Amino acid sequence: MLLKDYFYKIRSEKRGEGLQAVYSVAILPDCAVYEGHFPGNPVCPGVCNIQTILECAMMLTGERLAVHTIKLCRLTAIATPEVCPLVDIAVEALPVEHGYAVTAKIYDSRQTFMEMKGHFTKKA
Repeated sequence: MLLKDYFYKIRSEKRGEGLQAVYSVAILPDCAVYEGHFPGNPVCPGVCNIQTILECAMMLTGERLAVHTIKLCRLTAIATPEVCPLVDIAVEALPVEHGYAVTAKIYDSRQTFMEMKGHFTKKA
């Protein structure tokens, strides 16, 4: 299931050189995910953060991708729709055999919420 326009909305995109971009993302607090993930005190689930990074990597590369391997996934601060309704997602994708080596982070002007490195494979 794609989370774009359900869990988050892309507000803007800044492309760097090669396969690098920073996406400005609005986290949608009315998403049904929060009804089951700490109701009354919603927290962005790590799996939704990973899926959001995957979707940003797909926009960046123009390819359908799947997470193959996660080498690093560090949750460094609690992300909530109230504390950080707007975040930036920096994504870099380096072509490798059968896909991309991806480095990403979710952050705002005050802190980093998550850092991730992994290998995403191309889907047929």
